[in-house]
Amino acid sequence: MNNGQDQPNKKAVQNEYIETPVKTIFNKFANQKDVSLIYGEPIELGLQKVVPVAKVKYAVGGGGDGSGGEGGGGAFTIRPVGVYVITPDQVKFESTLDVKKLTELTVMVGGVLGLLALCKGK
Repeated sequence: MNNGQDQPNKKAVQNEYIETPVKTIFNKFANQKDVSLIYGEPIELGLQKVVPVAKVKYAVGGGGDGSGGEGGGGAFTIRPVGVYVITPDQVKFESTLDVKKLTELTVMVGGVLGLLALCKGK
């Protein structure tokens, strides 16, 4: 005689956690508790340590039908922004953005736009 205890509860089996690629991606970025996504491993150069710094953007999405069918996608962008140079005397941030070149580019673009405005006004 079967009193129903031998049969697994169908609802409990349906709600069982199944590791899938989409869940793995969500867990990786949702549970990241350290700064390893932004700061790289320190590199030692003599008495200096250099720590690379990046800007990380990510977006992921996914969905499922509740019976094992699921899908998802995402986008990741990682852009280096600079390094921290650590010496016994100081900590200094060095940007990958070259301010001098950016200033020169701004002046050139402004000059070209000014010339175009003058030519257009004639």
